[in-house]
Amino acid sequence: MLKIATKFAPDEATLSLAWRAGFRYGEFFLTPEILAKVNAIVKTAQNYPIEYVPHFPNKKVTKMAAQACVDLYKRLDCKAIVIHQPMLDQWGASIQEWHPDICFAVENHYLTEEQFWEWADKNPGLNLDIEHLWKFTLQDAPLPQVVEFFSKFLDRYADKLNHIHLPGYIPGADEHRPMYCSRELMYAVWPLLEKKQYTGLIVSEINKQYQTFQDLRMDALLFEGWHSQQKSK
Repeated sequence: MLKIATKFAPDEATLSLAWRAGFRYGEFFLTPEILAKVNAIVKTAQNYPIEYVPHFPNKKVTKMAAQACVDLYKRLDCKAIVIHQPMLDQWGASIQEWHPDICFAVENHYLTEEQFWEWADKNPGLNLDIEHLWKFTLQDAPLPQVVEFFSKFLDRYADKLNHIHLPGYIPGADEHRPMYCSRELMYAVWPLLEKKQYTGLIVSEINKQYQTFQDLRMDALLFEGWHSQQKSK
């Protein structure tokens, strides 16, 4: 079964909200300031039987914050760590010294098609952000073209794919909306991932304004309904 997740700050209120909405997998939004409270994060997170993936901070990272992020990864028995390319280039070697077996999931961002394939080829593990792929790399191409490109990517790099960001993107709309805002995209992507037996998280990376019980529950129900249909076929 695919693992549908949501992304949130690691505090009691948001963890409780995600759990009540039906999520059993989550990605942590992290900053150096948040990571200064790593012991409290671990204590709160362990109250919920959720599989977590930390997102390494994108800005103003100190050695203390980087080490705290690796500590969080270890103590919560995480399976991957999401990291942007500049942070991997700056901190990757140190992170591997602290935890040689860490599983990187390097995120794509503002990439041309040529740069996209270079990103996929050079990195040890990947976090494919499908919204970034559609908006920036394929420049809002028609959905069938996006799905064909994604299928080609899976054929080449499924063995390196450790994590996915899949908000409900539609060309012309705001970024980071819930999955249910782009049902056609979900119904195209989920079967391809299931066919490849993908085992990482698929994260509805949404803006804070959508982190409500109703929006989270609608995402969970969308997946539950699709999964039930697949089982009945």
